[in-house]
Amino acid sequence: MTVHKDRSRWKIAALLAIPIIASACGLSDDDAGGAIDSVRIAAKTDVPAGTKIVVAEQNATQSLPWNLADAGRDAPYEVEFADFSGGAAVIEALRSGAADVGSIGEAPVPIAVDNGVTDLVTIGLQANPGTSGGYFLVARPNSGVTRIEDLRGKRVAYPPGSGRHMITAALLKQHGLDLRHDVQPVELAGAEVVPTFAAGAVDAAIVLGNQYYQLGEPPILGDGKGINTGIQSLIVRKDVLNDPAKAAAIGDYVGRAVAATNWKDTHADEWINEYYVKQQGITFDQGKKLYDEDGIASYYPIDANSTALFQTVADGLHETGTTKTLVDLKPYVDGRYNDIVNAQNQLDGVTPKPLKS
Repeated sequence: MTVHKDRSRWKIAALLAIPIIASACGLSDDDAGGAIDSVRIAAKTDVPAGTKIVVAEQNATQSLPWNLADAGRDAPYEVEFADFSGGAAVIEALRSGAADVGSIGEAPVPIAVDNGVTDLVTIGLQANPGTSGGYFLVARPNSGVTRIEDLRGKRVAYPPGSGRHMITAALLKQHGLDLRHDVQPVELAGAEVVPTFAAGAVDAAIVLGNQYYQLGEPPILGDGKGINTGIQSLIVRKDVLNDPAKAAAIGDYVGRAVAATNWKDTHADEWINEYYVKQQGITFDQGKKLYDEDGIASYYPIDANSTALFQTVADGLHETGTTKTLVDLKPYVDGRYNDIVNAQNQLDGVTPKPLKS
């Protein structure tokens, strides 16, 4: 395992997270409300009996569609989900051995590599470029801040090592400001950003779509359009793939995760109700607006085009000064499960939109 002097940054983030472990056996009839609809699974893998994997996620974005689509039906292994606050905490869970698979956004991998974390690899990749990603830089109401240029010298809150970190830095740069020098950066755990903003302790913050509505729709200064790639990645510690049983179970999991994601796109109303209304606490109309704006990030094979899109994230992080080095992501992607991804998309009739090479 690689050790680096900056690894404490990832330890701190993990300690701030409160993991919640949930079995993936499916929702109860009362909780599901008739939403469960079993998907078809294209590739079923032989996995030794007794194999178990733990999936580290954020905001139930893996377990909820998995359960609603009944994607785990007849899975030849046990799956548990652990919920964490922020990509850095997910990464630390993988590195500590507390989880086998992690679900994170676009920025944490290059930021982690820049901090000396080189034992992780992406084995599943979703993308949906051209959308806001549900990222909104908002100003405190009645603060006098009406545009991004007004943030010079002001307190701006964001969770470090995250997609929100990347969006914040890039938005500021577009308007002639440097996150490190021209504003007062306030680094917080993901779960602390909203209450800190709501308490009036900062002048601006980068929030997610559901949080924007929960905060009463504060003034929006900018969003992720033109910056966000919509990348969500499934990552593992490299040496976990040396275990044949784990590698087989993870491959099967990737296929089922693709199926669950594809299910969301054909069950939009159910997904909006279960995720945005019940899980995130906003209205159906608010959830539909967010869903219509962002749609679904489809799974892509990990090839030259998807890797090139991922590389634009690393490039942007370096250009904004978020990372000290220009990270080459090629050593941190692994397309061994591409056939499973392609087979599941074909079974579901899903053709992901072309990515610019």
